[in-house]
Amino acid sequence: MTARRWHGGELRQDRLTGDWVILAPGRATRPHGSGGPCPFCPGAGEDTPPETWRLPGPGGSGWQVRSVPNRYALSDRHEVIIESPDHKWDFRTAADAEAEAVLHAWQQRHLALRKTAAQVVIFRNHGLAAGTSRPHPHSQIAGLPVLSRSARRGLELLRDHPRGHRFAEEQLAAELAAGTRIVHTGPHSVAFAPFAPNTAFEVRIVPRACQADFAAVPRAELADVARTLRMLLQALDEELGDPAYNLVVETAPTGWERAPFLSWSLRVLPRLEIAAGLELATGIPVVTATPEDTAAALRARIGALA
Repeated sequence: MTARRWHGGELRQDRLTGDWVILAPGRATRPHGSGGPCPFCPGAGEDTPPETWRLPGPGGSGWQVRSVPNRYALSDRHEVIIESPDHKWDFRTAADAEAEAVLHAWQQRHLALRKTAAQVVIFRNHGLAAGTSRPHPHSQIAGLPVLSRSARRGLELLRDHPRGHRFAEEQLAAELAAGTRIVHTGPHSVAFAPFAPNTAFEVRIVPRACQADFAAVPRAELADVARTLRMLLQALDEELGDPAYNLVVETAPTGWERAPFLSWSLRVLPRLEIAAGLELATGIPVVTATPEDTAAALRARIGALA
């Protein structure tokens, strides 16, 4: 049996699959709900560890986005990205430049954390059903010493993809040709509902020009991705009524940033249902909305926003 002490908990490896599990009993004590002063809001109630990075506010006053260590960390490099000093800020109603600033923060902290990690994970939990514990708008980034199952399997499958092409390029070309699952097209990014989704109303945002490393996306392209993400989250809100969701940035593991067969993506996975027995027993998702219907509904919502 393989086990490693890790930041107040333990990493254990399944002998059959080789998958890693993080045992983190300290996470059970993290606060939930909005009682008392918000520790992320500026002012007298602010209570965070010393910040690791900040984007200054307009004119250099205050801050627009900042990152701090997570007090209930899953690893020794686990940070909270506080996305705005405004407690009620959200991607859905943000200015495009504000949404871009958050994605820029993800890039900067990814570059910092991957120096000592095998894999850096960027994610955003929205709503109780998605696992959020604080209502103040925030996302998280964690550096892990091992590769997850999905990262390992992705490297294996994509590296061995036939004909020497990026799978992502072929997938995007097929989706654009079909058109039925396209949610939105921008100059540098495309949002589509995947052919075989993991959740109802899952949407992926991918670059038109494939590249492995999300942290290397130029600012002009990042602005387009941020706008696409903002419009998508607003469309999901209008279609589903502020659904809980998990947002995940999929990007190259450390050392694979120039791999020609990889390409980054953003995945937005609404949490509309609870996984039950069949899903847990087989690992096969049961999805109650077709991607074609998802794309049509969200495409119409985004069209109305334009």
